[in-house]
Amino acid sequence: MSSCPHQLVRTRLNGLLSPQCRSPGRWHRESGTVNVGYRARLSTHHAVTEPGAAPDALDSSSYRNASDTVSSSRPPPNQQPDQVGAHEHDGYSQPSGHPRRARFQRSSSTPIITKDKMKKVAYVRHADPKLVAMAAERVNREILKKSKYLTDRGLYLALATRLNSIYTRELGLRQWKEAYSAIYHAKKEQREVLHPSALPKLREDGEQLLAVLLDDCQGKFREAWLAMNRASRAWAWQRLAIWLLQHNPAAVLEFLVVTTEPQEKPDMTMIVDCLSYLEKFHYEELRDWQSGPLTFDSVVAATLDPKDWPIISPPQKGIRLYIRRAGFLGVYESFRLMGERGTTMEAQTALCYMNQFTHFKDVEYALKALEYVRKINDPEFSLDSEGVVRHCCKLLTLDTVEDKAEGRNFKILPRLLKMGVQPDRDMMNLVLANAYKTGDPQLGADMLQFMKLHNHEFDSYTYVTLLTDAVSRGDRGRVDELVQEVEMQEEIRRHPYIFSKIFHAHFTFTAKHIDPESDPAGVFYSMLDMYTKLHDITPLKELLLLPPQYTPPPNNGPELKTPPSPVSLFLMIATFFRCRNRISQVHHMYDRFRELVQQGHPSIAPLVETDHVYNEFLIAYRKSSRGLRSSVRLVEDMLDTSSLPKETTEGKAIKPIAPTPRTWTILLSAFNYSRQPDAAQKVRDMMAKHDVKYNQVTWNTIINGFANAQDIPETAAAITMMEKEGFAIDHYTMKSLRYLRDPERLWVAIEEMDESLASDAARMSLASEPTSDVHSDQKERDELIDSGLEKLELKLKPKM
Repeated sequence: MSSCPHQLVRTRLNGLLSPQCRSPGRWHRESGTVNVGYRARLSTHHAVTEPGAAPDALDSSSYRNASDTVSSSRPPPNQQPDQVGAHEHDGYSQPSGHPRRARFQRSSSTPIITKDKMKKVAYVRHADPKLVAMAAERVNREILKKSKYLTDRGLYLALATRLNSIYTRELGLRQWKEAYSAIYHAKKEQREVLHPSALPKLREDGEQLLAVLLDDCQGKFREAWLAMNRASRAWAWQRLAIWLLQHNPAAVLEFLVVTTEPQEKPDMTMIVDCLSYLEKFHYEELRDWQSGPLTFDSVVAATLDPKDWPIISPPQKGIRLYIRRAGFLGVYESFRLMGERGTTMEAQTALCYMNQFTHFKDVEYALKALEYVRKINDPEFSLDSEGVVRHCCKLLTLDTVEDKAEGRNFKILPRLLKMGVQPDRDMMNLVLANAYKTGDPQLGADMLQFMKLHNHEFDSYTYVTLLTDAVSRGDRGRVDELVQEVEMQEEIRRHPYIFSKIFHAHFTFTAKHIDPESDPAGVFYSMLDMYTKLHDITPLKELLLLPPQYTPPPNNGPELKTPPSPVSLFLMIATFFRCRNRISQVHHMYDRFRELVQQGHPSIAPLVETDHVYNEFLIAYRKSSRGLRSSVRLVEDMLDTSSLPKETTEGKAIKPIAPTPRTWTILLSAFNYSRQPDAAQKVRDMMAKHDVKYNQVTWNTIINGFANAQDIPETAAAITMMEKEGFAIDHYTMKSLRYLRDPERLWVAIEEMDESLASDAARMSLASEPTSDVHSDQKERDELIDSGLEKLELKLKPKM
């Protein structure tokens, strides 16, 4: 290296100059030349020129006149015409091969906020020109940093939203960031603030204002706040917010509502920090907080109004907080505004929108949000990334099948494939489940073949879907094939869901409807042998299902057995009741069941969260007249949960279920079986008291009871009421009517009832309609009644 002083000076200066100044033997002296690092600071006064441009392009007059001209809204020269519309719609910049070079190319053509525009904004907003200039400088820096193209309207909105902040200088934001970081980490690590000097002091004026806030935030403090000027608000807001976050988190919510009401409000990042702090550290105590109409979610929606979101660099975490809390209308409105204004949206935020639209079951908007993810082109959230695929899987749960000219196909799946989403095994599992749900086995077989052709290995979810379909269709051969496949894979074979499904299949084909020629004891022990391959038998012994001396076969798997799942326990209880008919055993078992539940038994107590086990006990009681009183006591136990524990002995929460319509219907059928119509009426009275809605099975049970009692008028009334409630007569209804010894009387009773209803309707029409219309309306009603009676007659005659 040369040690000549002149050469050394020339080398250092050359390193500081822009590329245009480095040509040999030439000093660039134009007044407008600035280097890249200095461009951001001069962006409010000078136009930005493409770095590396030819020297002839750098005319000093262009710099002198740039601040006096209106900025151009033309797109960058390297942008194609069809890309302009996309950028005007979503406001996203696509990354190119060289990020640094692409940023400079982008920024060189991005319109900047000139002095003329600043003057116009200051005039329209009645704002201080100095504040407008500071806000414009911040916006220009953001434009350069994000390489974002904005139209003239976008520039105005970007400047207007930044101008609304009471903190237009970076100093206030830096002070807030330092203070908030100090209290956040102290709270997270459960310690004192390490550097208290970083926290702004309230001082005497701040303490007086704090006292007013704590005394009457919505009244006197609001008046005081609205009377303060911009500088006073900026000084007081940080001090009050930091103090409240530390000492009175509940008061922060009202404080945020009051201080964000005026047009000039705290920076959005500060509001987001406060709400995030409350959600992370104090949400459990603020979950049910309410002050007048205000709740935690309503405060989030009010203080994070999408109309106030910055255009270029909005805090994405705050947007996602708003999406989760704002509710149905807020989510749709914010999504519309972001697209209309070109507000910057990250891929994670677009996925948050997609998740909410999927929750709302709005497929079209969910796909629009996914389209934004594709346009943003973030490598971390590519269409084959785990996060995107997981959201697509959730969306596919809403998929349905439609018939078109080219054949049957799904509605959502083809559109995901067209976007470029590559389905993995998890997605194909959902597609396979959707295919079988349609009731078209061929469609399911096609999806299964597709998975095989694309080498998707079957997992536990795949086999659960296949087993569920085979059991629902009663295809025992297919179930046996699948069981053989599962037995060859140890990891899948011992999966709890797979075992439960195979166990349920065995119950369905052997114990649910026992063959009269089968040995009940053999059926029970076949179920027990399968149970003991995986589960511990201790809960069964405690329930008195097994003799105390019973021991499982020695070759029944490893010694370490898992606790039984609620499904496995239910299936064993149901099998026991189908294979054992002694009512005394049912009484002893239920007493023991109640005792174990009240003790919070880790395996038995969770059974009260569904009605399945209760219903099995009721069915067992129904077989004997000695079980009727116990049936009523069981339903009373379900209604009174005060004696039940809130959690098991292992700490798992328990939520006992109330009697369901199925439970009430079984109880009602028990009294019908015992031919006790008065007791059945009392059950119906109890159902009315507890506002139980009848379903088709309930109505058929009621009709069955009246028909067995040969109560023709009540049977006719029940049929009429059932149809009025929107339930049609089915083959179970017709089966009950066979018990009538005089079915013609039912026909007459229904006819008389319909005529009575028709005459009542006619009298109503006479009182309210002109006489000339009565005859035609009555004729129409008679025709409708005759048509209905003819249909009912056709249903009844073949069965009589």
